[in-house]
Amino acid sequence: MWMMEIGSLLRRLAIMMWNVGSLLRRLATGGGRGHEPIPRWEEEREAMRAAAKGFKKAAFSHVHAKNWREAALAFDEQAACDLKLGDELSAASALLHSAKCYVWIHDEDQGAISATKFALDKAVALSVKTNDLEIAAMSCEELAELYVEQRELQTALDFYEKAADYYGSDRHSWKCRFEANRLRYLLDNQETYRRSSEPNCRSQLYEVFATGIM
Repeated sequence: MWMMEIGSLLRRLAIMMWNVGSLLRRLATGGGRGHEPIPRWEEEREAMRAAAKGFKKAAFSHVHAKNWREAALAFDEQAACDLKLGDELSAASALLHSAKCYVWIHDEDQGAISATKFALDKAVALSVKTNDLEIAAMSCEELAELYVEQRELQTALDFYEKAADYYGSDRHSWKCRFEANRLRYLLDNQETYRRSSEPNCRSQLYEVFATGIM
C-alpha cells in the first residue's frame, strides 16, 4: 500500500515539474545586476528533465506496487517529456514499459488493448528511427504475442518476422522465426486438417503446432 502512495506522490511531483516547465515558457527570465540572464530554454529543459525523471520513478514505484494502470500512465507521461526533450530512445523504452503494464489489465479493461497497441507501435517507430533495433525487436515481439491473443494470426506472424529481422543474429531471432513458421503452418493448413475425420500423423503434427495458439 505504501508503495502505491509513494508512486502517487512521485507522479504528483512530476506533474508539478511539468507545470513549472509550462510556466517558464510563458515568463521571461532575467538575472540580477551584473549577471547574465539564464536562457529560458535551458530552464525549461531542466524542468522537463526533472519531470521525466519524476514520472519514471513514479512509474517504477507503481510497478512494485502492482498498480499497473497508474504505472502505464506514468510511463506514458515520461515518454511525452522525453519526446519534448528530443530523447526518442528513452521515449521508446518508456512506451515499451507502458505497454507491458497495460498487458496486466487487458482482462479488466478492453480499452487497454488499444493503448497497448498504440504504445508498442510508437515504440517501434521511435526505436527504428534511432536505430535501437533491440527495442524495436522487443516491441514487435510484444505486438505479435498480443495479436496471437486476439486471434489475428496473420498480423502476429508479420510482427514475429519483423522481430526476428530486428534481432538479427541474437538468439531471440530463432524463437521468433519458430513462432512465425508455426503460425504460417497453422494458417496454411487449419481448414484442411479441421475437415479431416481420421487422425493421422499429419493431423497430429498440426495439433502440436497449434498447441498454445488456438
